[in-house]
Amino acid sequence: MLKSFFILLFSLNLLVANTNITKGDIEFVKKNYIKAITYYKIEYKNHTPKARIKLIMSYLKLGDNFSRIKNYQESLKWYNYAKDLKSRVATKKISKIYEKQADQFYKIKHFKDALELYKKSLKLGNKHSKNKIKKIKKILDHKKTLKNDTRKVVTKSSPPWTKAIGRVIIPTKLKRLSKNSYRTNFKKCSATLVSSSLYNSSKVIITASHCLKEYDPTIGNIRFIIKSKKDKMLSFNATIYKDSHFRKKAIKYKSDYAILILDKKISTKDVTPVVVKKRSFYELQKEYKNHFASLGGFSSDVGDYGGLITYDPKCKLKKYNRYYGASSCRGFKGASGGPIILTTIKNNKENYYFVGVVSYFKRGAFQKIFFAPHHIFYDDIIKALKVK
Repeated sequence: MLKSFFILLFSLNLLVANTNITKGDIEFVKKNYIKAITYYKIEYKNHTPKARIKLIMSYLKLGDNFSRIKNYQESLKWYNYAKDLKSRVATKKISKIYEKQADQFYKIKHFKDALELYKKSLKLGNKHSKNKIKKIKKILDHKKTLKNDTRKVVTKSSPPWTKAIGRVIIPTKLKRLSKNSYRTNFKKCSATLVSSSLYNSSKVIITASHCLKEYDPTIGNIRFIIKSKKDKMLSFNATIYKDSHFRKKAIKYKSDYAILILDKKISTKDVTPVVVKKRSFYELQKEYKNHFASLGGFSSDVGDYGGLITYDPKCKLKKYNRYYGASSCRGFKGASGGPIILTTIKNNKENYYFVGVVSYFKRGAFQKIFFAPHHIFYDDIIKALKVK
């Protein structure tokens, strides 16, 4: 009789448990995960089989939902609930959330915050964070070398030639994210609007050849963005007129320059171009006793990490070989394609001469820069300026 009573009691408990699990399953199917959790929790406390796994699934679903709308703090909360129930899947998802949060900090240049989150991600087994940690450490280590940096952010009082610098954006390749999803990658460099006269509108820009190395015209157009005199951002499509097809190994007989033509002219009312003259930088330096060189561009290590144009106001140029000049100018990745300007002084009057294009940095050092002298491609610039 007592045995029958216990069998009946067990059956009733099992029936109640199954009822709660069923109710939870119904809410789960309806995507009412919070309600489902309330039923699953009851049975988890009663040690009902499958209740633990169903709770984990609900927590993960909620975490996924908040992750999709980039509410990472709420997402982490639910993933951690699942992790507390010994879920390996939750641990992997948490590591991914840390990586996503770090990516966001990286985009806004908060590198120290990004570094801490990448470390957390790596600690939880996300190996993708390892290379990102190395990249950030390089950036932070480089910052320590900038104590005596002479570069300045371009302002309204900066030399007029700095206002002719813009950013050239080159679509390079598609990165596959999933079976049906792709992301376009872009190369960003600097470029200079040039003309034969201060009073002539122009649609010719000069940049570096190596910036175009991975350009894929099937993906999209090259774009040139520059700020007008009224602080308005102007955007243009650009096509390649002349590309030197530079290769670093061929430095002794290849020069690093590219001439691009915009889809329409930029009026001098909006932007004053840099005037191009034929004389080379070493001819000008011989002619004028008082002179100095400058470099400008979107160096990615200063000026809001490449968000602002910066320039090295004073540096020196010297002859390297027929195709290259060497300098003591300071710049960094992102300044490639920017102008090398020689300023001459006579009777207290300053004149600015476009004498070359920033090419590459010796051994990655930001204070040793090579440039392509403009006199090598001067004739091509003049031909490009005549294109209607």
